[in-house]
Amino acid sequence: MPEIGLVGAGVIGQLYALNLLKAYKEIDIYDIDEQRARTLEEKGARCMTSAKGLAEDSEMIVMALPSPSAVEAAVTGPEGLLAGAKAGAIILDLSTIDPGTSIRMYDLAKEGGVSYLDAPVSGGAPRGAGTEGARHATITFMVGGDKDAFDRARPVMEVLGKKLFYLGPSGTGSTVKLLSNLISGLNNLIVAEAFVLGAAAGIGPETLLEVFNETDADSYFLREYIAPRIQRRDFDPGFSVDLQYKDLRLTGELAQRLGVPLLFNELALQVYQMMRAQGLGQKDLVEAIRFWGRLSDADIYKPSHTPQAQERP
Repeated sequence: MPEIGLVGAGVIGQLYALNLLKAYKEIDIYDIDEQRARTLEEKGARCMTSAKGLAEDSEMIVMALPSPSAVEAAVTGPEGLLAGAKAGAIILDLSTIDPGTSIRMYDLAKEGGVSYLDAPVSGGAPRGAGTEGARHATITFMVGGDKDAFDRARPVMEVLGKKLFYLGPSGTGSTVKLLSNLISGLNNLIVAEAFVLGAAAGIGPETLLEVFNETDADSYFLREYIAPRIQRRDFDPGFSVDLQYKDLRLTGELAQRLGVPLLFNELALQVYQMMRAQGLGQKDLVEAIRFWGRLSDADIYKPSHTPQAQERP
């Protein structure tokens, strides 16, 4: 069994760590916030004081970090992973970052005989969306990098998820993940508009969810992520507004480099930025429903008693 290290013990990283500990009994963990890593000590994790120190003891290094700059800081520099990683080690990067950063990390790792896989994750199975997918090990991997490294990392990915897609050279995993989050991020805002309009027209969320499950409005993201949160009235993160904004920003930057117009991405970016400006960045992205409701003086949980649809023009 390989020596496993995990860099990043945030909300999602903690869930990955628990599944890795279940399979491998002990792993090394590093996070810039030492206290977050220490919460896993009683489960069998060994806290490391630097990414370099973690890499010195690890054959397989899993990363779960929030941004390109965080990935670069963890991989490079005198205390980074590459300063301590042994030839033959694999860095399995589950972070959602831009393909350019993935390719740079791949090139730097290769110089030291280390394999780097951009392997961002998403839902794709029942109970697979957001934090639930990480908790129940039902996530889907989108992987770019060398095929032999993918094959060697497969057993670790199979501990954490259900579906593995090898997509090609370094950067392709990150690209496909940005496209996936483009679709889900826009879907989230369309759902918010529809449910708020429904409330103004006197139709509650229970009715809409029941009907949409059998119509063209159905989608994986609505059914597996948004609907359970609407039903639980749960707007705590999961997947935060800040992270969704970051992913759409990276998608827009990629589109600019490739000369592809993304009109709806730009509109969505502005909506998520409006939410961030209102102090909602750490809320789950489904907070868009309540945000849109406040703009419209409508509450999906209190449908109008005088439905607008019944008014005469």
